[in-house]
Amino acid sequence: MTTTDPETRVPKRGPAPVQGMGMLIGLLFLMLGAFELMPGVTVGEGSARALFGVFAVSGAWTLVHLLTGAAAVFCTRSSRAAARFLVIGGACYTVVGLAGLLPLPRAVTDALPLNTAGICLALAFGTAMLILGAGWLWRRPERRH
Repeated sequence: MTTTDPETRVPKRGPAPVQGMGMLIGLLFLMLGAFELMPGVTVGEGSARALFGVFAVSGAWTLVHLLTGAAAVFCTRSSRAAARFLVIGGACYTVVGLAGLLPLPRAVTDALPLNTAGICLALAFGTAMLILGAGWLWRRPERRH
């Protein structure tokens, strides 16, 4: 029978921090999409609906938030996929926030309404996701050699 010295054992590694952040962001988007479906949480009717009376929402936004949350949760299976999701998703939300600052055609604003609070939220989420994902990809241990 062979015994192993405790010093030679390899410690079991848990999930990477970027996976936890991706899961947190994914669950946040899923909760946001679920809140948009609850009648008591959204105020108004039709295209004038607002989440908590502040953020403009629509059926398309609800679908986008639910799909983003599901994709984030799925991508947390590996640290590389989670970091790439954060970069790509962050870039998309940043572009949406910047586009909200421009005059857009009525067809776009009817489908995806943006008010000042929504623009600020999209820019904040997008920037945070970009920083988290890009920072993790840039600091990967394989690249340090």
